[in-house]
Order: sequence, then structure tokens, then C-alpha cells
Amino acid sequence: MIQFYSLIDGGHPPQAADKSALGTLPTDGFRYCEPVRTASSFGWYVFLPFSLWLTFSGYDIRFSLDEGDTWHPLDDAIQYPGFRTRFDESAPERIRGYSPPFLARTADRDILQVWTGALARTRPGLHSYVRGPVNLRRTDAYEVLEGVIQTDWWFGPLFTNIRLLKTDVPIFLNKDAPFIQVQPLPVELMKDKALGDAPVAHGLDALTEQDWTAYADTVVRRMQTRQRLGDYAVEARRKGKSGDPS
Repeated sequence: MIQFYSLIDGGHPPQAADKSALGTLPTDGFRYCEPVRTASSFGWYVFLPFSLWLTFSGYDIRFSLDEGDTWHPLDDAIQYPGFRTRFDESAPERIRGYSPPFLARTADRDILQVWTGALARTRPGLHSYVRGPVNLRRTDAYEVLEGVIQTDWWFGPLFTNIRLLKTDVPIFLNKDAPFIQVQPLPVELMKDKALGDAPVAHGLDALTEQDWTAYADTVVRRMQTRQRLGDYAVEARRKGKSGDPS
């Protein structure tokens, strides 16, 4: 479905996302809330190859790779340390000099483009929906902007943009925590008018007998017969294993 290429040494390789959100979900949420478990595990975590620190003045960005001992201004873009040389040594001659940047400023002063050090390729018909990790506690210092990359034909750096939210304080990007989550997205859903306007039925009178029967089975029966928490989770897992959506 997807293949990752990690080009930078160090850090954690991309891995399947975790139903427990790396053990951070509340116990009852993990045991009984199948929608949360399913969303948490949908896709793959991608990490940065090493930790770094940023500061943002509202205009200027500085970065540190040594826990804040040394700070450097980020005026335009930088490469991963030593990567340009390694890239040119390995790449065909026609591609030398085109190594992707690690950090790059954008026209918006608070938006920073960050390359994960990875490339990704999906099978035909699948794009990559890139977003912040699902159901993991987020920092208030920056946010990951969501985007869709057409990785079934576009073979390039797996990057994302972050918006810097805090000024004049160190912003920590931790290599041991997932930086982004990549989720498969069928191309069919991205075509013009594939989604379109969703029909809306207004009022209780709009519910048909079939709708009421489905509601009775979904809600009423469970409320009348529930003897334990998580009956939805049990049934959803059973249907998932059997492949029977009915």
C-alpha cells in the first residue's frame, strides 16, 4: 500500500500507528471506544531523525540542534547536516545539487516547512493524507497543517508545514514522538464532485420506517440489553474480522 524511504540516519523508522495512541489513551477509552481506537491506528507514524529546538520572535526564526547550547538564524532554508554531500555522492550526475532542504521558510513568517527525512510512494489510486498524529496530546507551541500529497505519482520529500504559535520561548520537536501521521486516501474521493453537497433530511418526520428500525437496532436494543461496556466495540471488531458489514 505504501513504501517509505528513510534517507537520514538516526531516529525511528516510520511505523504503523497504534490503537492506544502509544499508551496515552485513557484505559476505558482504549478498552471500549472502538471509534477512537480505529482512528488512532489508521495510518503510519513518521518521526524526525533527531530532535531540534526553534524560537520564533513573530518574524525571525532560530534553530538549535544541541539542546539550545547554540542557536542559528533561519533566513531561508537549511539542509540536514552533511546530507548535501552524501546526496551528491550517491545521486546520478543529473540529480546532484537537488537535495531537499530540512527546514525552509515560507512567504508566511509563522509557517515553516519541515522535511521528515523520508520519501513515500503509494500504490496507484492512493494518495497520502498528511496530518498531525491522531489522538496524541498536542503541543500549544506549534500545529501541523494538514495536506494531501499525490504519492502515487509524486515521488519526492515527505514534508509538512507547521504553524508556529508561541513567540520568544523554545519550541521542542521531539524525535521520539511521532511528528506526523500519514493516512491512505483513495483517489476517487478526491475527484471533482466525488463528495459534493451531502443531502440533509430535516426533522423527525423525515425518518422512514427503515430508519427507525435501524435506530432501534443500533440504540434501543443495546440500551435494553446492555450488560457491559463496550458492546459496540465487540460487535465492530467482530464485523471487522469477518468482513461482514451487516
